[in-house]
Amino acid sequence: MKYSGFRLIEEDINIFLKNGGNIEFLLGLDFQTTEPKVLRVLAKFSKEGLPVRCYCFSDPLFRDAPVYHPKLYLINNENSTTITIGSSNLTEGGFKKNIEVNTIITASLKEEIVSDIFNIYGRLKFQKSRFEPDEEYINNYEEVYKRVQKRKIEALRERKTKDIIEQLKEKEKILPKPIPSKSELIGWMKLVYEKLPVGPFRTSDIYNYKQEFKELYPENKNINAKIRQQLQFLRDIGLIKNPSRDKWERY
Repeated sequence: MKYSGFRLIEEDINIFLKNGGNIEFLLGLDFQTTEPKVLRVLAKFSKEGLPVRCYCFSDPLFRDAPVYHPKLYLINNENSTTITIGSSNLTEGGFKKNIEVNTIITASLKEEIVSDIFNIYGRLKFQKSRFEPDEEYINNYEEVYKRVQKRKIEALRERKTKDIIEQLKEKEKILPKPIPSKSELIGWMKLVYEKLPVGPFRTSDIYNYKQEFKELYPENKNINAKIRQQLQFLRDIGLIKNPSRDKWERY
């Protein structure tokens, strides 16, 4: 995300907030694209008590791990959702100047495609490495960002830069993280969660609700596989645990 992209939606954000909306940003930090300025703007919203949250994923520069690269935009109310999936970063280039390809889907919250996409969003939001940056973190990020903008790849080899990045990595371990809540569940994930018994249970216990699920999602031809998938999603975001094969338990 760049400040140039934020400016394009700033007026709409303010209107949205005045009308009681809540906003979340899940951003990747790579010292090259996402700008410190936009992190400060989003942090200011939060400090002012507005319902705006910015959760970040730090792209690892010195270890073998995947780069954070998704582009997913979700706008929903009580009844429907507009989903945009494509190549556009939240920048002026991505929204206005570049040649990009995006798919836009508008659907009811009850439709299975909405459930599946919100499952993806939940897994992105609640991954263990996600964190909410504070002022100290943003200051250090900005220092590395400026070094990289000035000297590109050479800056990443410098001892001073590496030391700051290590400080950032340590800071990430103690910064606030998004906490999963059942109130955020939508579609299939909510449906399965509400059927979970108190105490330990097996996957087959949830299969007992297969007919009820089929009535809600008649086009799904493999309900059992869907149930297993939702249990795995709920485990991955931290709402249930899987102590052993085919054994589950709510936290």
